[in-house]
Amino acid sequence: MNKREFIKKSSVGALGIMLAPSILKAGFPKEKLRTAHIGVGNMGMEDLKAISSHASVEVVALCDVDAINLSTAHKMHPGARVFFDYRAMLEEMGDEIDAVIVSTPDHTHAPASLMAMNMNKPVYCQKPLTH
Repeated sequence: MNKREFIKKSSVGALGIMLAPSILKAGFPKEKLRTAHIGVGNMGMEDLKAISSHASVEVVALCDVDAINLSTAHKMHPGARVFFDYRAMLEEMGDEIDAVIVSTPDHTHAPASLMAMNMNKPVYCQKPLTH
């Protein structure tokens, strides 16, 4: 197993462990876990591919400041709404999102994750989760 495979599989496993208590608390089973992805370039794209590959996941929102990354991700998930600002995405779609995946550059992890957590959303965040 190479490093990239390990990271992909670890990401999916970590997401499952982190979301399990919230899913059980919310009333398991749900038809689909509706995810919002903040940052869909590079590692964010790998997270998107890995998480969305699960049959019980529905990607409902995509957010990135880079239009090219956002367009590529939207081609993979044409039913998802697209945003350039995660704040607008979380405010507009808060009730339609079950979990948030943050795969942005390091210095933007904390603000995006904190906003989602303040909305009581489970968050999977690429390290580091610091300000």
